[in-house]
Amino acid sequence: MDCYLREALPVLQVTEDQTSISWETLKNALYSQPCNVILTETDGKLSGLISYGDLIRAKAAGLKEVPINRKYSAVGRNEFMKAREFFRARPSIKELPIIDAEGVLSGMCSSSDDLLYIEYSDPWEKNKYLPDALRRFKQIILVRPGDQDKRRINIFNTWKKHLQDNGILCTELSVEEAVQQQGNRRRMLLVDEEFRLGFQCLIEVFGGGVFNWGSVQTIKQFEAELAEHAYDELIRKFSASGVKVYNMIFTDHQTTPGRKRLAVGFKNWMRRPDARAVGPCVTADQAPAFYDELYTEEYAKEVGQYTVHLEKSDIYTRLKDCNDRYFHVKDGERLTVGQPDQADRTVWFFGPCFMIGAYVEDRHTIESYLQSMINRDGRSVRVVNCGCFETKYQEMIHMTSTPMKPGDIVVMHLENHEYSGTETIDLTDILDRNNVPNEWLLDIPLHCNHKVNELYARDLYDRMTTEGVLDSPVSAEPSEMLTRDLAINSLYLDLYFNDFHPEPGQRIGTVGMHGNPFTLGHRFLIETASRQVDKLFVLLIEDELGIFSYAERFAMAVDATRDLPNVTIVSGGPFQATRNVFREYFVKVDPADMEESATADALIYTEIIGPRLGVTCRFFGDEKHNPKMAFFNELMKKILPRYGIEAIELPRASVDGRAISASVARSAADSGDMDTLLANVPAATLRFMGLDFCDSEKK
Repeated sequence: MDCYLREALPVLQVTEDQTSISWETLKNALYSQPCNVILTETDGKLSGLISYGDLIRAKAAGLKEVPINRKYSAVGRNEFMKAREFFRARPSIKELPIIDAEGVLSGMCSSSDDLLYIEYSDPWEKNKYLPDALRRFKQIILVRPGDQDKRRINIFNTWKKHLQDNGILCTELSVEEAVQQQGNRRRMLLVDEEFRLGFQCLIEVFGGGVFNWGSVQTIKQFEAELAEHAYDELIRKFSASGVKVYNMIFTDHQTTPGRKRLAVGFKNWMRRPDARAVGPCVTADQAPAFYDELYTEEYAKEVGQYTVHLEKSDIYTRLKDCNDRYFHVKDGERLTVGQPDQADRTVWFFGPCFMIGAYVEDRHTIESYLQSMINRDGRSVRVVNCGCFETKYQEMIHMTSTPMKPGDIVVMHLENHEYSGTETIDLTDILDRNNVPNEWLLDIPLHCNHKVNELYARDLYDRMTTEGVLDSPVSAEPSEMLTRDLAINSLYLDLYFNDFHPEPGQRIGTVGMHGNPFTLGHRFLIETASRQVDKLFVLLIEDELGIFSYAERFAMAVDATRDLPNVTIVSGGPFQATRNVFREYFVKVDPADMEESATADALIYTEIIGPRLGVTCRFFGDEKHNPKMAFFNELMKKILPRYGIEAIELPRASVDGRAISASVARSAADSGDMDTLLANVPAATLRFMGLDFCDSEKK
C-alpha cells in the first residue's frame, strides 16, 4: 500500500453548497497532478471526491458538469490496518483519503505500492540481462511528474540516469505533451500506477482517444518487461523436451479483401463510445448477431457480460474456483466438457480471453470443441484449459510449473509474440479463410463467439492429425517440471543473484520467511543466523498470504536489518514457498496431505538454488505453534543433510515469556494496543504500518 502526501494530489477548493465541477477545471487538475481521484476541500476540510469511475459515468450520461461525490470512505492517520482490510474487501476501490479528527486532508493511501517497490528494489546491478534487454530501445519518453511531488521526482531522476547510463536517449515530456503524443506508439514511461490511472483518464475521458496499453507503461511494468530475456529460451526448451508447442497469434496486415473487411469491423468497434468504459464485453445491441441461434436476452447478459474472478498476486494468478450456470472452474482450470479422467497424453492451453472462453459457456470453449473432436476418434487425450488473465512473466511461471511429459502438447498465446521453437497459427488467416462475419467478433480476433472458437479448434485438430502429434510416442511418467532448472535460473537466480559468486570456504546461509509484518522475532532469527555465517540471504516469500504486500514486507525487512552488513534481503522467487509449487500451504489441509508439494519445494531449494548460491546451512525458527510449518521443518531436517546442507532450528524470541508473533502484532495494530505493538515490532515496521505517516524524511 502506498501513501501520497496532500501536495502530490489534485485538490480543488469548492463552496459548501457547490454540487458539481466543470470538465475544464477537472482536466486542469489532472494535468497538474495525474491521479485516479480528484479531491475537494471546503473551508480547509475534505468535502468530497470525484473518481475515474465518476468521470466515466458522467461522460456516458452527457452531463455538462460532474457531480461531487459526498459519500466516500476515509481513514485516519493511524488507521492503515483498517485501510488494508478495506482494500481486501472491496478490490474495486483503489484509494482512500487520509484525514485527521477534524476532517483535514493529509494525504491518500492507495492499494497499489509501485513507489515503495521501486524505492527498495534495484534491478540495475543484479540482473545480468538488463544491458541486452535495453539494446532494443534507442529512445524512451519519460513523463515528468509535478515538481512539488518530491517522491516521484526522485524516482524519475534515478531511472532517467540509469537509462541514460545505458545509452538510451531520454526525452522528457510534460503530462499535457505526453497525452498529445501517446498514440504514436513510442515507448513512454510513467512513474507509478496511480500516475498512470490519471494519465489514462486524461486520454479516454478528456482527450477522446484510446489509451495505448502496448507502449505506455509504469516503471514497474517496464522493469518486468526487461525480465523477458529468457522466454524464447524457455519455449525452445519445451520443444527440445519433446513437447509440441502451437503459438496462436493474430496479424493486422490487410493483404486480402477479407482482412480489410475485418480491420474495418475492428476499427468501428473501437470507435464505440463504450469501447473502453468497462473493457470489451458483448453489449445488448451486439448480442443478437454475436450469439445467433443461442440468443436470448437473458443468455446474452449472463454469458456475454460474465465477470471472471481471479486469485491473484505478482507471481501467481489463477481463475477462482466457481460453479456457476455456464462457467465452472476447479483448481484454477475451467471445465473442459468431455474431458476423460485418465489419458495417455495432455493438450495444455495457456493464454487470456479466448483461451479461457471469455464470452462463451463451458461447452463452447476452444478446449471443449477440441476435446469433442478428439473423443470422436477414440484417442486417449485430455484437453486442459489453463487459460487465465496473466502477465507474460506469470504465464511463463504457470507453464514451467505445470507437470508435463514428452508427447504432451502446449497451445499458447503470449501477448501476440512469435517464439522460436513453436508452430505459429495466425488467427486472422483462419477468419479470412472462413469468411467470418464481423458480427461474430468484438475488437480483435481473440474476442470472439462460439462459432469462431469451433473454427479455431478445427484448425488445431486438423494440424495435430495431419502432423501426427496425437499419435507420436508419449512418456509414461510426467516430469516434475520439464524446464525446471532453466526456469528457476532464468526467472529467478539470474535476476537476483547475478552479482553474487560464492568463494571457496565461505559459509553461506539462508533464512526463509513471510514477515507479515516484520517483527522483533524475525530480527532475532536473522541476527542470530548472521553471526554463524559469512553471508546470509533472507529469502522473503513473494506470494501474498496476508494483509501486507510483498513490497511492504520487503521494505520493512530491509529497513530493519540495515545494520547487519552480511545480510541481504531478497525475493524468494516464483518457485519457493509459493502456490506455483507448494499450493497446499495456502489452503486448509492436514500437514500430512502436503508432503508431495512440500518435498517438491524442498528439492527446488536443495537441487537448484542451494548449489548455485553455495549454501552450507539453512536456518529456521521453532514453529511448534504452526502445524504446517512444523511439518515442513521436520521434512527439511531430513532432506537438507542429503545434499550437504545443515538444517539449523533456532528458538523463537519472546517477550514477558510469550513468543513474539506477527499475528499478535497485527491484532495489536488493529486494536490500537501500542504497548503490545512496540514489544513485538521494530520501528521500521511501525513506519510501514502508517503510524508515522507524516514523517517527512520517509517521503
